[in-house]
Amino acid sequence: MKKILFVTHAAHYGGAELFLRDMVIHARQGGHHWPVIFLDDGPLVQDLIAAGSEARTVKAGAQILKLKRGSSLRDVVSALMGIFAAVGALVRAFRGVDIICANSQKSLFLAGLAARLARKPFVWILHDLVTDSSFSPTMRRALVFFANHMTVRVVANSRAAKDALIECGGRGDKISVVYNGFDFTADLPDSGAERDAVLREAGLPDRPTVGVFGRIAEWKGQHVLIEAIDRIPGLQALIVGDATYQDSAYFDRLRAMVDEKHLSDRVKFLGFRKDVPRLMAAVDIVAHTSIDPEPFGRVIVEGLALGRPVVATRGGGVGEIIDHGTTGLLYPPGDSAALAEALRSLITEPALAARLGADGRRAVMARFSIERSVQDLEGVFAGL
Repeated sequence: MKKILFVTHAAHYGGAELFLRDMVIHARQGGHHWPVIFLDDGPLVQDLIAAGSEARTVKAGAQILKLKRGSSLRDVVSALMGIFAAVGALVRAFRGVDIICANSQKSLFLAGLAARLARKPFVWILHDLVTDSSFSPTMRRALVFFANHMTVRVVANSRAAKDALIECGGRGDKISVVYNGFDFTADLPDSGAERDAVLREAGLPDRPTVGVFGRIAEWKGQHVLIEAIDRIPGLQALIVGDATYQDSAYFDRLRAMVDEKHLSDRVKFLGFRKDVPRLMAAVDIVAHTSIDPEPFGRVIVEGLALGRPVVATRGGGVGEIIDHGTTGLLYPPGDSAALAEALRSLITEPALAARLGADGRRAVMARFSIERSVQDLEGVFAGL
C-alpha cells in the first residue's frame, strides 16, 4: 500500500481543513494511514490526534504565513529565507513516503519544492477559483506554473475550480475532480426538538427564521441577508460565524447596519459555534449569500443534508450542488431583492419548502458522501 503524506498550512477550521480532516479520519477507518503535516499550530492538529490519526507541525515561519493570494513578488522575496528553511525541514519529513499531497496554496509552493528535491510524486488539492479577482497576477502565475510543472496530478473540488484553473493556463489533462465528502451516517439533530431551544437561546420568538453560516467576511455577503430581512416583516435571522482580524471592520459594519435598520430584535449574531448542525436544524431556511463565486459550498450541502430548503447565489461550484427549483433556489450574487423574493416564496409556500428540502437531501446524500470522496481520492493515488 502506498504511503501518502498530506501537507497543509492552516490548522484552524475552514472549508479546506474540514475536507482534510474528514478524508483522513474516514480513510483511516477504511484501513488507510494518511498522516498530515501542518505548517502552523491550531486546533485541527490535536483534533486529528484525538481521532487516532497522525498529525504534527513543521513551522513555516511568520513571513511565509503572512503571504496571501494577493501577495506581490516583493512579499514573496521577503519570505525567501523562511521558505528555504521550511523546504529543508519538509524534505527530511518526506523520507519513507511514496506520495506527497498538498491541501492549500502555501503548501503547494513549499511542499512542491520539497517534493521535487526529495524526488517524490506530488499532488495538489485545489480549493479555490484561480480566476478570483483577489489573486494577484504574481500569485496566479505562480499557482499555474506549480500546477503545470511541479505536480503529477491536481485534484479540484469542483468542475468550476477545474475550469477556472484551465482558463488561467492550467493543463486540463492533469486535473481530476473530487467533491468534498460528508459523513451522512452520523446522528443528525432533529429539527423539531432543537427549534424551541435554539430560538430561546438567541432571544427570538417562534417565527420564520433563516440562518447563514460561515466566516464573517465581505465576500461572504452577510450584508445581503440583512438587506433582505429588512424587506420582509416578520422574518428573523441567525448569523453564525466570526471574523478574522482582517474582516473585523466588516463585522462592525454589519452590526451597525442592523442597528440603523432597527433589526436588532430580528437579527442575532451568534459568533463562532461548534454546534452548527444543531443550529441549522433549528432554522426554517439556510441561506448562502456569497457575492463572489464559491469553488464548492460546504454549507449548502450541510443544510440540504438536514432537510432544510437552501437559497444560494449562482456561480462557481454552487450550480453543481443545487438544481434551481428542484433541490434549492438560486439568485444573482449581491441581489438582496431577489434573495428576499426567494425567502418569501419559501415562507408563504410550505409545500415548496418541504419539497426542496426533501429532494435536496436525497440528492446530496447520493452524490457527496465521504465514502465516495475517499474512494475517488484513492483512485487518484492508485493511478500514480
